[in-house]
Amino acid sequence: MKSIVTISSKGQFTLPAEVRRSMDLKQGDRLEVSFDEGHQRIIITRVAAIADLSARVSSYAKRTEPVLDVDAYYQEHRTGKSAP
Repeated sequence: MKSIVTISSKGQFTLPAEVRRSMDLKQGDRLEVSFDEGHQRIIITRVAAIADLSARVSSYAKRTEPVLDVDAYYQEHRTGKSAP
């Protein structure tokens, strides 16, 4: 998909509606803009929302119970048996 846009006096341009729909962009979404000097290209990438990142990290995180009795925990893991 190709579109031609015009840069305003403030250095701004509007992403064409077709591009916004294709990327499922909505008001308030954040984008990263970078420049590939080798190919002389502007690259626009969606920045993940903090809620999306949190969900991804949470899916990898292993939930554990807090250690309330340090001595018992140490003994259990040292000998491989539960403390009395």
